[in-house]
Amino acid sequence: MSDNQYLVIEGSAKNAEDAINICGEVLYKAGIVGREFGKKCWIRECNYPTGLPTVIPVAIPHCKDDEIKKNAICILRLTNPVIFRRMDDDQEIIETKLIINLAIKESQNHLKILQNLMTFLNDEEQVSTCQSMSANELIVHLTKRIG
Repeated sequence: MSDNQYLVIEGSAKNAEDAINICGEVLYKAGIVGREFGKKCWIRECNYPTGLPTVIPVAIPHCKDDEIKKNAICILRLTNPVIFRRMDDDQEIIETKLIINLAIKESQNHLKILQNLMTFLNDEEQVSTCQSMSANELIVHLTKRIG
């Protein structure tokens, strides 16, 4: 999966929908997805939450979309957490400071990336180091660890 593009941004969001839309807009402006990608990710998030209670709580919004032009992952490091519903129990919420928005074209790549990402997120030391890295360091780190 070395043809993936990583985009790392930092900022603040009012809520989960805003965070997803920020990622969608960055991916759209980079020419990777269509205009409605963020909105489609939010619709999917409402039905299938992606919040994970890892060492640094994370959300992994994504959706199937024919307008994805190439594989990319947008990482949004939030200055203040926003609430996401948990993937494993949608009645529970977590305060999330790390959003990993996947834009993956093919289903088989999507599953492989999710598997690699889950392995990465279960490694407490790996996830903890993400917060202190610069954007460029994080891109290199994730490329090595996730692909």
